[in-house]
Amino acid sequence: MKRLLRLALVSAVALSGCNRTPQNSVETRGISSSPAMPAAPVAAPAVPSMPVAFTPETGRLLSPQEVPLLEQINHENTRIVAAAMPSIVRIIASRPSDPRVRLFGNEIPFQLPFGTGQRRTIQPPDTAYGSGVVISKDGYILTNDHVVEEANLLEVQLGDKRTFNARLVAADDLVDVAILKIDAADLPPLPWGDSDKVQVGEQVFAIGNPFDLGASVSKGIVSAKGRNLPVSPTELAHYEDYIQTDAAINPGNSGGALLNIHGELIGLNAAIASTTRVNMGIGFAIPSNLVRYAVEGLLKEGRLVRGYLGVILPDSVDDGVISQLNLKSSQGAFLAAIQPDSPAEKAKLKPFDFVTGVDGHKIDSEADLRLVVAQIPIGKEVKVDFMRAGKSLSTTVQITETKSEDQVGLNPENAPESGDQFPASAAPPASTANVLNGVQVVDLNDKARQKFGIENLVTAGVIVNAVQAGSAADVKGIQRGDVLESAAINHGSTQSLATPKDFSTLSDSLKPDEGVVLLVHERDKGGNSFVYLAPATK
Repeated sequence: MKRLLRLALVSAVALSGCNRTPQNSVETRGISSSPAMPAAPVAAPAVPSMPVAFTPETGRLLSPQEVPLLEQINHENTRIVAAAMPSIVRIIASRPSDPRVRLFGNEIPFQLPFGTGQRRTIQPPDTAYGSGVVISKDGYILTNDHVVEEANLLEVQLGDKRTFNARLVAADDLVDVAILKIDAADLPPLPWGDSDKVQVGEQVFAIGNPFDLGASVSKGIVSAKGRNLPVSPTELAHYEDYIQTDAAINPGNSGGALLNIHGELIGLNAAIASTTRVNMGIGFAIPSNLVRYAVEGLLKEGRLVRGYLGVILPDSVDDGVISQLNLKSSQGAFLAAIQPDSPAEKAKLKPFDFVTGVDGHKIDSEADLRLVVAQIPIGKEVKVDFMRAGKSLSTTVQITETKSEDQVGLNPENAPESGDQFPASAAPPASTANVLNGVQVVDLNDKARQKFGIENLVTAGVIVNAVQAGSAADVKGIQRGDVLESAAINHGSTQSLATPKDFSTLSDSLKPDEGVVLLVHERDKGGNSFVYLAPATK
């Protein structure tokens, strides 16, 4: 604190020194006098005599009885923090020094996980700092996976300054949870809270080790729930469902606790959204129920066993898709594709199905579906509620274990170059144009797959070979190398696009005033999106 104060004073001195007056003028309280009319000498004010002894004023402006609510809040805040502080630890993660290692987060403008803590050098560092939470009396410590990943030496410092070597028991990078163990006894574990009961607007406390300053606490509210966002431009947070808070979270806070007013752990602080790499009032914590699921699975199996439905979910869904498919609500999850020989295929689920409930859980989004299914016990039969072509349906699915977390992406070396121009002669007259005119497609065969760099995950569809500038598809960002897998028209009636003939038949059947929903596998992102091509307005 003295260092920060000293910096502020130096800045103030430097600022006043830069405000120089002209050499031949005299400045008094902002009024400059000309050298031709020198200011009259001013007598120095008399120095008042000081008393022999100074007695400071005592008492309070307001008594506790006059501000009873603030007095009570103050008392309760300090009690919560005092009770929780011993359960929060400082984590020191040492990593091999390697000049080839890039600084984590340099290219990340917004979502920024905080395992790195405060770096000691601008070169790839040897040591980083984070936070942790005591979860058992015999020395189990909870933190984020990104705090400890690739570390070859881990240390945990308790609130009483005792430091222990720690070993990594288990970790899961998709939930971003890690468990450490230290040889200590009689530690104060933090009690778990139920994050499902957390409400937007309630007060919370964030405790951790920001900038390696040591145990620090900040206070705020729950700003939002159910945030699912990328922690980097290329990696989706597949199994995260963040609680958003305005309690200050900074580098080094990762792995620290988000507490409710009862001192219960309701979240594990993990990231912020910021353009400055420091707190801007938008922080994120992994909900305690998701963390608890991960901890219990990691301690039991040494890994997380996730439920598997066998569906591919879209990365984005266009505005207009809900109404075009005659759906009553936007709360649900679209299925972009069904994996062969999967529980979903056996249950006869199809692309464009809109899942609204699983095993009694309401599904609000694609991320919600992923989270719910992952936590269903293996072998359990569950009811899946969904919408198809405007009708409410249900089916029974037996959940199996996830086979692989690997996501196959597009190899940039195989990406198509800016290629064929759309032939001007192919552009139809304006009077007969529909939303698919202006798109030229080719077969998805082995030669085209290699040419356009299309991964094996895409099993059917037609490849966009050219897009006419200004067409409906061009406006929506469809480009050469994208794969059109299927389409939906007439309020939910779907059809596959297995061949260019299928595409041509669909295009010929569309009227100028009809829209269409396309399931597009995007060349650049390597993901699926539902794109709505709307007819031109008159």
